[in-house]
Parts: sequence; structure tokens; C-alpha cells
Amino acid sequence: MLYVAKSTAVPVPKVYAIYQRREKQGLVTYIVMQYVQGTTLLNLWGSLGQARKTSIAKTLRTYFDQLRQLEHPGYFGNIDGGPPLDDMFWATQGADEIKSSFATEDELIDRIIQIYIHETGERMAHKARYYQHVLPTVLCGDGTPVFTHNDFQRKNIMVQDNGTIVVIDWEFASWCPIYWEYSSATWANSGWNDDWHDYVRMALD
Repeated sequence: MLYVAKSTAVPVPKVYAIYQRREKQGLVTYIVMQYVQGTTLLNLWGSLGQARKTSIAKTLRTYFDQLRQLEHPGYFGNIDGGPPLDDMFWATQGADEIKSSFATEDELIDRIIQIYIHETGERMAHKARYYQHVLPTVLCGDGTPVFTHNDFQRKNIMVQDNGTIVVIDWEFASWCPIYWEYSSATWANSGWNDDWHDYVRMALD
């Protein structure tokens, strides 16, 4: 359980041990954790009726509402103080020099735009100018970082035999703007082949 307040808890796998070892690719962190029995929501989704889908989405909403109550560290980034754990900050051309978190939401958005400019170059300069004009207005939270799972997909939601919903795979968790979770969940929507997006809106801001 992830305890958010005295009377609330979000079901997550229990961590038994964490250790690091230096390997060829660098320092690798290993986490030994509880095996979560159940079936992924991805595998169950096609067999569920509207009422059950709604119930699961509302349960997930209570989880994320509780997570948003965690006290933030005063920056936008990962839990170690680096940039958010998102592909654009470590697997994108021009992002390898980003080592630290962002003090403000504006700073975060500006960096996203700068990465895009660096990656696309002059051929997309017109689109970069559009982003510079629009994104600071469109990507506009309340300026406060919130704790974010950052990989909210059905494959990372386990439904146990007793009906308990457990969220797994927290390796990308970061402090992000309030809209970040919904944006990344929508982007990872498995090709928009079904109605999952309707229930994502129930679960997330």
C-alpha cells in the first residue's frame, strides 16, 4: 500500500528490497517486490460491461485523487531530482544534456519546445514557432507539481480475483503538471481501438 493520509491507501506492490550493481551499461538498480496476483485490465477490458468499466474508472479516480495529495518537493522532475522520466527527456535528440529538474512549469514547457527545435531543425521552424506561441497557453496547469504514475495504461492495472484494483509498474513516476498524466495516458491509448479513452477521462483530470 502507498499511504497518502492516515485513513487512505492506494494498493501498490510491496517493495521487499532495493539494491544496485555496476554492470557494463552502468549502475543498474534492482527492485525485489511483491508478485501481484490477478489479470491485467488490458486482457479483461473486452469482456467487461459498461457498469464494471465505470466502477473501475471511479476506483482509479479515488487512487489518483489521493496521490495528488502527496506533498510535492517544489520542482517538476523525477523523484531523484532529475528531469521527468519521459522519453522526450532522455531518448530524444538534444535532450542528453538535461540532468536536472525544472523549477517552474514555464521552464518545463520551454525545454520541451527547445528539444523539438533541436530535433527537427530548420525544416520545421514554422511549426516550432507555432508551438512557442501556443503551448505555454495550452499546457497550463496551476503551477504545482503533482505525483504522477506517468505510464498509466491498462497493462499496468491489475484486477485481482477479489476485485481489488492494483496499479503496478511505477518506474516512471515523477512530479509533473496536473494534466501530464491524462496527456500521456491518451497518447498510450493502444491505437484507439475501443472505448478506453472514455474511461480515462473518468479516472484522470
